[in-house]
Amino acid sequence: MNADDIKVLVLEDERSYLRLLEALLTEASGRGRSFAVTGADTLALALGLLGANSYDAILADLFLPDSAGLDTFTALCGRAGNTPIVLLTGLDNEALAEEALRRGAQDYLLKKMVTGENLSRALVYAIERNGIEVSLRASEEGYRSLIDALDDAIVVLDAELRVVMSNRAFKKASQADPSNPAVSGRKLQEAIPGLPAKCLETCRQALSEGRLITAEEPCLWNNRQSVLETRYIPIMPDGVAGRIVVVARDITERKQVEQLKDDFASLVSHELRAPLTSITAGIGMILEDGAGHLQEEEKQLLSISYKDAQRLNRIISKLLEMSRLNAGTSRFKKTVEDVAAIADEVVARFAGRAKCRGIELLKRYSPGKLETLLDADGITEVFTNLISNALKFTEKGYIEIGAAGTGDLIECYVKDTGTGISREDQTGLFMKFKRFGKPVAEEEKGTGLGLFIVKEILRRHGGTLSVASEPGKGTTFTFTLPKLAEEIPEAPEKRSGNLL
Repeated sequence: MNADDIKVLVLEDERSYLRLLEALLTEASGRGRSFAVTGADTLALALGLLGANSYDAILADLFLPDSAGLDTFTALCGRAGNTPIVLLTGLDNEALAEEALRRGAQDYLLKKMVTGENLSRALVYAIERNGIEVSLRASEEGYRSLIDALDDAIVVLDAELRVVMSNRAFKKASQADPSNPAVSGRKLQEAIPGLPAKCLETCRQALSEGRLITAEEPCLWNNRQSVLETRYIPIMPDGVAGRIVVVARDITERKQVEQLKDDFASLVSHELRAPLTSITAGIGMILEDGAGHLQEEEKQLLSISYKDAQRLNRIISKLLEMSRLNAGTSRFKKTVEDVAAIADEVVARFAGRAKCRGIELLKRYSPGKLETLLDADGITEVFTNLISNALKFTEKGYIEIGAAGTGDLIECYVKDTGTGISREDQTGLFMKFKRFGKPVAEEEKGTGLGLFIVKEILRRHGGTLSVASEPGKGTTFTFTLPKLAEEIPEAPEKRSGNLL
């Protein structure tokens, strides 16, 4: 026997047929393949040989003196490890062989149709396929180990929302036994209780729409009432959603910290606003009524104090508005308004400031009125924040404000020729207290709340917000509002998807 021989263990109790198989493989060896055959006429002998030796392939009849049918195949699988098995069967046992294929056999041959060529080909192909499958299984095990090591809870579901696999974190957090493989194959709601109420509904939505959905949902998790950030990711081979991956992260502590920050900001803002209003009003009265009695240096100092007090008042106003939006207490009074008219009013307020900076304000409104149901103060705040940001980061050129009707939407934009925003900064652009870039004028530093407030106002109008920007080439913020004649329902405070 050469080291390069393909070692085959043949289970066949008919000695004449065993000799025929040996002869056929010897004949095939003369055509560039080299087979070394070891025969066994009982299952017990075959199992003993498998325990003492290694083989490249097993060729087996399922019916032996000491074993019959799938019991033979099961026993061989238990001892053979990763060795590929090719079955020999008669016409009347073909269904049995097909069942063995479903259980892991590589191939089967009808005894009456065996030739040297198809026998050697079946063995060689079985070895090749088995090698690929072993590699894939090893790769899959590696991925499973990696997924099991993650803190995020992950479960994979099929189109019927049956569990295909889940990692240890998911089973532990949802009170399923981490070592219990029986969870797989069961319906999600049966296998893992305690999931968010809308989990199944959102899974079906993500599958039917073929898109990622992100949600924040309360549920019983890790034996305590928690808030989960869940991502529903459909897997779409050939464009058809066949499976869905659900990734869950417990963000309860993060939410608690955010709430503490919001409560603190609201408390401080309320406590500061009354005395600051008095200070601002007092300084303003002195500058207006008593300016003639002041020295030039005193006027200058009071003017600086007045501007800083006004700026602090704007910061406090934004903090209060953020707190009201988060708490859902910011009441919108929606009336039918012309969006272009609101934009025009805001542009007029910034005209003087833009002229002093040498920046042109351009208006691009579609003809006619662009009326819809909205809160005028809220949408005024949207335009104000977007144009103010554009001025902060534009040294020269222009700022273009546009509004037009497109189907069932009113689409508005604020475009500038400013410094632009990097891709890295764009990822957290609409978060609270997020600042990006350096303003053209140092005194125009913001609070990092403007875009967050814009996002929240638009969300509560059923609108969308997006940004397109490139460093050195300017920025365009685009938002939409539903063009509806009846009352627009406000989005729920607990969101079930992404704004952008």
